[in-house]
Amino acid sequence: MFFARYFLDERLNKAALLVMGLALSGAVVMLWHPELGKPWPKNGAEWIAITAGIAFALTNVLTRQAAQFSVQLKALAVWSGVVGVALIWALIEPPQWQKVAQLEVAGFGLLFLVGLVIFIATAAMQYGLTHTPANQAIVILLFELVVVAVSSYYLAHETLSLQEWIGGAMIVAASIFSGMLEAEKSARA
Repeated sequence: MFFARYFLDERLNKAALLVMGLALSGAVVMLWHPELGKPWPKNGAEWIAITAGIAFALTNVLTRQAAQFSVQLKALAVWSGVVGVALIWALIEPPQWQKVAQLEVAGFGLLFLVGLVIFIATAAMQYGLTHTPANQAIVILLFELVVVAVSSYYLAHETLSLQEWIGGAMIVAASIFSGMLEAEKSARA
């Protein structure tokens, strides 16, 4: 929201604020576990995760701002940033090459496949972000939590708690309302 306001001059009306509030509340409902204490980073990995999330949000907004550039160029910029950060991190925390060397051929194939899927997803995301208002993209991206929960249910045979169902339903509802707001806005234009 803040980056979209500053870089794109996108303003939220009351309905959009309510939709975003619903989506963020759904995320909190899904992720909140009081036994873990205050929702504040407790170690380096959590600080890196928060920094990555902020950088991801900034990248999404800058992608929207750079509409004049091709999707390929924007995807290349994202991947260049990822490689740059990984190189810096490798200098701070040396990689454990012995673990990589222990991988079998199938492991390298799986890594290549995952990398290819992520690369394609990045290009698709750059395309989508170029054509979606940043504040609507925020709600859509929170849908990732719902996908992760459902995937963990089917792939890892985890159970979904009532808390996760309620939070997921809030995010899905916010995504639907966001689409309805955008359709209404397009109809007025």
